[in-house]
Amino acid sequence: MTKTLIIIPVRMASTRFPGKPLISIHRKTMIERVWEIAVKAKIGDVYVACCDKEVERFLIKKKIKYIFTKKNLKSGTDRVYNAYNKIKTRNDYKLIINLQGDMPFFNYLYLRKFQKLFKQKKIQMATMASPILNKRKILDRNVVKIAMTTYKNNIHRALYFSRSPIPFGANKYFEHVGVYAYTPQTLKDFVKMKVSKLEEFEKLEQLRALENKVEIFVTLINKAPISIDTRGDLKELLKSIKIKGIL
Repeated sequence: MTKTLIIIPVRMASTRFPGKPLISIHRKTMIERVWEIAVKAKIGDVYVACCDKEVERFLIKKKIKYIFTKKNLKSGTDRVYNAYNKIKTRNDYKLIINLQGDMPFFNYLYLRKFQKLFKQKKIQMATMASPILNKRKILDRNVVKIAMTTYKNNIHRALYFSRSPIPFGANKYFEHVGVYAYTPQTLKDFVKMKVSKLEEFEKLEQLRALENKVEIFVTLINKAPISIDTRGDLKELLKSIKIKGIL
């Protein structure tokens, strides 16, 4: 099995939802729930990458492994790389998974499926996508769409990511799920690349990789996980939990 490292980047100073790593969702914080999902997958070591003392104190209390990173980093990917560089045994890992810290009900089985992608030697970077079932999402600029082609079997290769509906005229659209996996060298190369023009236009950092000829492979999952970006998202999640009896 590929020696895998899962890093969950978090910060309290979220523009749209300050303090969200420590919000309570039925007696557990969001970061605690995401960490439990990563551990449950049993595919490798799990660390939280944080830059806030408040989060650090919480992680110490819960005995959750963490790496304290620089405060002012450009993106979650930069935070993942900064954390990776501080791990003494980093050279042992062959695969790094960047798991977003705002998906408290992510299916841990997707992480296992993700790891298996890298049995293909050609794959250096990968992400996830799911079918868009709600037509309103197709025109929603906050939902990133992905155009892709089949590589082999059930593995796909990304051609482009956009906030616009792509590909034009498609019968089925796919939503990008912002979980990434990279080989250590690819992650290192990525954070050193200059911000690309398409990345600036779309505000999507993964386009930097495509513009620099880094292929991004895609594994399909059944349903996009609930992501908490705003207080409104949290309100809807709690309402859904109450109706469906998830917890």
